[in-house]
Amino acid sequence: MKFFLGLDGGGSVTNAVVVNDMFQILGRGQSGASNHYAVGTEVAAQHCREAAQHALLEASRVEPTLQTSDLAAWGFGLAGVRREHDAALMRKELQKVVQGKPFILDHDAAAAQSGAFVGGAGVVLSAGTGAICFGVDDCGERFFADGWGPILGDEGGGYWIGQEALRATCRAGDGRVAKSSLASAVLTSLNLADCDALVQFVHSDDGSRERIAQLSQLVFDVAGAGGQAAIEIRERAVANLSRTAAAVARAMLVRAGEKAIGAVAPMDLPISLRGGLFEDDFFKASVGYAVGERMVDLKRDFLPIGSWRIVKPQFDAAVGAALLAQKSLG
Repeated sequence: MKFFLGLDGGGSVTNAVVVNDMFQILGRGQSGASNHYAVGTEVAAQHCREAAQHALLEASRVEPTLQTSDLAAWGFGLAGVRREHDAALMRKELQKVVQGKPFILDHDAAAAQSGAFVGGAGVVLSAGTGAICFGVDDCGERFFADGWGPILGDEGGGYWIGQEALRATCRAGDGRVAKSSLASAVLTSLNLADCDALVQFVHSDDGSRERIAQLSQLVFDVAGAGGQAAIEIRERAVANLSRTAAAVARAMLVRAGEKAIGAVAPMDLPISLRGGLFEDDFFKASVGYAVGERMVDLKRDFLPIGSWRIVKPQFDAAVGAALLAQKSLG
């Protein structure tokens, strides 16, 4: 029997899983962020090592003789490695983690897509600390939208929502808009007296991407209680994520038309939602509905959509990374 270790790493946490060649889950582990843009390559690799160790320890309760040397291959799905330059930096560090074993490095969205559709075609919309949509068609061609990081994109992700909450707090603090329940909740949550203290917070070690992204749940809570400022941020996040998903769907449909010889066969588009933000049921339902509206618009544009549907992922991204590892061995 062969064993594989898969890791899914983002801007907040790294999840690891040990599976056998029947893809039974033997153990799981977790550690800190492994997006090298957030924590650096060495810390990212260290968090991968820690998550893997925790997963192997848990797996040893099922397979008492299992050791790192028994792994057939490692699969890493990490945020921030979409471009080859970034991937090369992380490969250098990960070689120290795998102890000579074969490994494959891909981005976290690819691992999520692999797990959701077990290597088949489909679209994954990810919304955690960041935000990205990634699709693979029947020919294995890849399609992206967003995932450009906290400065250039990730619109609708947790960090984006947290930043919008901080900006709304400052607007209420200096009188550009009326005082809001969101502004009060933000300052209370961060244990800050006013916006002057907030300026210091965002430039301190406490104002990490992870901490600011955690404010997304506060926004959802305040929105659920009727806070208008929070509702508006939530609605804009929903719109941004649905627009991102529609961009990938459009690109896949246009490409299908380009590849077709003669009449274009309608394409089915299964779409999976994954990431921490979708643990909020209202937000998940809102994004799913908004994505549906975008798909209707695409159909009106005479693009060849046969059907679309929101589907539950078959496996999570960590298992998806293990699937990529198995596939890399042929």
